[in-house]
Amino acid sequence: MQRRSRHSRGYAATLAVVATLALGATPTASGDDWARDRAADAAVQQLDPAIQTAIVARRAELTATSAAAASVPMVNEDAFAWGAAVAGLVAGVAAMCVLLGCATLVRSNGRLRSV
Repeated sequence: MQRRSRHSRGYAATLAVVATLALGATPTASGDDWARDRAADAAVQQLDPAIQTAIVARRAELTATSAAAASVPMVNEDAFAWGAAVAGLVAGVAAMCVLLGCATLVRSNGRLRSV
């Protein structure tokens, strides 16, 4: 019994470390377009004034050429992403099925059942 407790504590500690690393490794600004733009603007403000001027000029040039060159009808970017929602739902259901399969293979005493 003591051995099983030690393993579950080890698994819980490993899970906590992985979750912490996953949350720390993901930059929060990349999830939101406006936050990413604000973070980029703040980074530009800390640069040398000559570099800032070059970046601002390049952005203005890109904006002018992209607005004049392309007249492609835009898809509504604020629309709900049904494809991503379905993919997430399928991945979640698959993960639950795998967990259910693993749980049915383990007996109440913690040993694997013979198939």
